[in-house]
Amino acid sequence: MPLSNEQFTRRFLIGLALIGLAIVAWRLIDVLMVIFAATIFAIALRSSASLMQRFTRLRGSWALAAGALALALLLLGFASLIGWRIADQLGDLTQALSHALSELRGALEQSRGGRALLAGFTSGSLTAVRPLQSLEGAASDTFGVLVGSAVIVFVGVFLAVDPCLYKRGLLRLVPLAQRQALDGTLDAAARTLRQWLGGVLVAMLVVGVITGLGLWLLGIRLALSLGFLAGLLEIVPYVGPIVSAVPATLVGFTAGPVPAVEVIGLFLLVHLMEGYILVPLVQKRAVALPPALAVTAVVIFGTLLGPLGVVLAHPLMITLIVFVERLYIDQAPRIAS
Repeated sequence: MPLSNEQFTRRFLIGLALIGLAIVAWRLIDVLMVIFAATIFAIALRSSASLMQRFTRLRGSWALAAGALALALLLLGFASLIGWRIADQLGDLTQALSHALSELRGALEQSRGGRALLAGFTSGSLTAVRPLQSLEGAASDTFGVLVGSAVIVFVGVFLAVDPCLYKRGLLRLVPLAQRQALDGTLDAAARTLRQWLGGVLVAMLVVGVITGLGLWLLGIRLALSLGFLAGLLEIVPYVGPIVSAVPATLVGFTAGPVPAVEVIGLFLLVHLMEGYILVPLVQKRAVALPPALAVTAVVIFGTLLGPLGVVLAHPLMITLIVFVERLYIDQAPRIAS
């Protein structure tokens, strides 16, 4: 049936509005990613409050305050026990990596292929970087990270205090007929992110402890900071373990080729154990993406959003899957009928 002028005008205006919203969302993508990170932080706070309610008589805001205090005390205890040692070792790690790169450069210069490889790396834009510009860029990036972290903490606290208030406001933006479906989708996404967060925290702790202990047994310098780095980068699926192995291998290379090979073997062993033992155990209570989707998510969101997209690639893909399943796949039979 041909559309009337009123129907055509209404659909045309709706299409323009959707295009406008897409453009605004893209321009504000950094802000939306900070809000998404704050939502994950709020879920962590609500999970700590749930634990307090389970093991104490505290309820409501008191449980949330006690959970937040427990997390703060846990972080302070970690910083007071080994945090200062990790900070000192991270400074030494920078110097060790610089020394290792110098030794690696010297080793490559001994062969024709190595000299050609070095020529490719040192040519072009790499030699055109000015120290002052690099310093200004580093200062700007550090300031941006600090401001973003502060916003994530404050917004996350407000979201955790009264999540229903913000959910009701979001639901009012959609037609009444779709509110129930969106309400269920938001609850399912929150549950999924809570499960993902629990699983990734377990993986970070296990991988960090085992890697640090293994490096210490191998006699590798700065084992504590390298283990901490391996656990921290575990939040980035598949890419993080590869990145964390590079500085450890370079530090091992300063002691000789054999220790470097031992470090590579250790990282392979740890992540084989992670893939065949830890991940199946975590998947029973947490959420895990298939490997192809996990790698694709890192590439896509990293390309579109930069470093923050790489860190949030896994939860973003999980949330996207939940929304597609609940709002498209599950609703398709109802729409067709």
